[in-house]
Amino acid sequence: MVMLRMASTEEEERSVGHTPRAKNDSLPDVKVTIGAGHDLDDLGVIEPLPEDKRITININSISARVPLLQQRASLLSRLNPRRIGSSTNKPTHRQVLFDVSGSVRPNEVLALMGPSGSGKTSLLSIMGARDQKQMQSEGTVTFNGQPLTKRLKRRVGYVLQDDLLYESLTVQETLYYAAMLRLPRHMSHEDKLRRIDLAVTALGLGQCKDTIIGGFFRKGISGGERKRVSIGVELLINPSVLMLDEPTSGLDSTTSMHVLTMLRHLASGGRSIVTTIHQPSSRLYQQLDKLLLLSQGHVMYYGAAQQAAEWFSRLGYSLPYGSSLADFILDLASADVSNPERDGEQSRLYLIDTAEAYLRRHPQDGFNMDRDSDSGAGGGATAGPGHISGSGSGSSSPTSISRSDGADIAATRGISGVTVSKLGAQGDIQVAGGSSGALQEEHRWGAPYLTQVSLLFRRSLRTRRFETMKGQDVMQFSAIALLAGLFWLQAGQDNTVLGARNTLGLLFFISMFASFRALFLALYTFPEEYKHMLKERASGMYRLSAFYAARTLSDVPSDFTLPTAFFLVVYMMGGLRYNAAAFFGMYGTMLLTMLVAQGLGLLLGVITMVPKTAQTLASVVMMSMVLTGGFFVTTLPSWLNWVQYLSFIYYALGISLYIQFSSTQLYSCTDPASGDSCAPASLPNPESNPNCFPVYDVQESLALPQNPASQGDAIRNAFVLLGFFIFLRVLVYVVLRRKTARL
Repeated sequence: MVMLRMASTEEEERSVGHTPRAKNDSLPDVKVTIGAGHDLDDLGVIEPLPEDKRITININSISARVPLLQQRASLLSRLNPRRIGSSTNKPTHRQVLFDVSGSVRPNEVLALMGPSGSGKTSLLSIMGARDQKQMQSEGTVTFNGQPLTKRLKRRVGYVLQDDLLYESLTVQETLYYAAMLRLPRHMSHEDKLRRIDLAVTALGLGQCKDTIIGGFFRKGISGGERKRVSIGVELLINPSVLMLDEPTSGLDSTTSMHVLTMLRHLASGGRSIVTTIHQPSSRLYQQLDKLLLLSQGHVMYYGAAQQAAEWFSRLGYSLPYGSSLADFILDLASADVSNPERDGEQSRLYLIDTAEAYLRRHPQDGFNMDRDSDSGAGGGATAGPGHISGSGSGSSSPTSISRSDGADIAATRGISGVTVSKLGAQGDIQVAGGSSGALQEEHRWGAPYLTQVSLLFRRSLRTRRFETMKGQDVMQFSAIALLAGLFWLQAGQDNTVLGARNTLGLLFFISMFASFRALFLALYTFPEEYKHMLKERASGMYRLSAFYAARTLSDVPSDFTLPTAFFLVVYMMGGLRYNAAAFFGMYGTMLLTMLVAQGLGLLLGVITMVPKTAQTLASVVMMSMVLTGGFFVTTLPSWLNWVQYLSFIYYALGISLYIQFSSTQLYSCTDPASGDSCAPASLPNPESNPNCFPVYDVQESLALPQNPASQGDAIRNAFVLLGFFIFLRVLVYVVLRRKTARL
């Protein structure tokens, strides 16, 4: 059980914001204990980082734009003459960040605050190299003076606002697979298990460690527990930098305090912590070292979190008595605070303009009340037309700040008129021994390649534990197999031409049904796991090839069990050839056909990443292959004949025909009374019936596009199917690699 011990009532009163904490105070007023008096340091969860692994982050003039939602016009509206030639010079992007700069050093917790839509998550995603492709960004973010490389990214923990966790895994399993894949390979298995147990204890997850994560349709752990699991996954690797997007969202006040206190302890061990917080309480605000306050993408305040009240007080916006400082500054950023001279929006623009003018002179240091008081003139600013001064309680001299221009702020300042400037990297601070060379000494991947494949294979099986062999799937296959067996009951035992035509339909149905199911199941494979893969790949958890191999291998036991049972029932009830070579040959053909169809489904799914779009494409592609497979259409025009060679069902049917009819003598029988072809029941022994004649050209008699008696054609068809299988699997990997090239 997690307990929080507060020092005294007097120190609690300081959380109101009237008596700010000293800048370099470690954290004397809050002590995190677990169970019977054991704190986090005693458990060894938060060990200090060595000097050569500490990282300083510098944010240099970051600006960003996101695309606007452009609704595509319908075909009829685009053909409208009134629309042709009309002006379409509408903006395609909206700017969400404006020339933001700052820094985060080891032992610091930087909070990104601001109202909704202020750009907090956008800035954090750019810092962690998790921004979307559609976002256009300028400026640089450096880590110890270097850009964020793939190797360095493995020392950065990133917790998303939306908890991306596998719903079918338990808490223990989620942490186990993360630890085995991410922790250094030189750690023993026992040490990794101990790290997992310590994380479970530190985050208070002991009571729910054997409960599944759950989701919308399946109940699991609570929202607060999900958030703590997400943080625990990142804490396992003992990161040098930890970035968190709304870590207290959905948590109660006690749990939120526990999380922030843990972040404070992490920072005290030499880590750099960056977190977005929407609306912290006064107690939570006291745990922050530095604050970057954003308002519609502009910096309104950057500096020591405990000096924000004094800064705004000097500018004429004093903290009302008894109010929370966190709520007050958010009201300022939301234009909800006014004074006798300016309304809410004018006040917001005034504070933004003042802050940006100040930060142009101190781009990395931020606001420092002690420095400004010592200088007596706001850091060297001179008074003039844009002179702004104010005084606050406790300051020995006023602060003077020169505004960016002399014009009236409310009249000239506007979001749409701001020009983005790229200042480039400057002020990069090197920590002693803090180059990334020490990070490169560790192996790039936590687990060896084969271990990654094994772990991901086992995890993939567990994530589908509730989807494999469901009752409705068993009922579906049982019903279809039984109906097909009854419709083609012992059709394969009839060696007349009429019976062979029925058998041809059975062979085609086996290939078509297995292919359709495999393809449409594969459409959802990567769209469902794409976000998980992006998150895990961004943190350097495994190789893409290991994930791809494990994910495709895990499909075999789950996706081929029911089709195998279906094949056994249909083969025996349909009366196909009763010998081992024919049985295993037909079974192997069905499996190879399913693998090709599955590869095609994977390709369509990974290209679109939208299941609905993939289904539309798959329907068109599969119908084309079915129609040209050699059963419905046997002859095509010469200019369209090449289409059938693209159908994998065409080759599968050719192999099946060879297996069934290459060693079978067919007879063409006629009824002597009517002269029509005989039904199988009317002539049980066509070999001894004078009205039956042997058929020596099965292809011509059945109007087949391939010769079922040609062994060479059957071998060629098998190699073509194998080539299709290899080509599609390689192509899927290439497309997947291109989509994740940035990771």
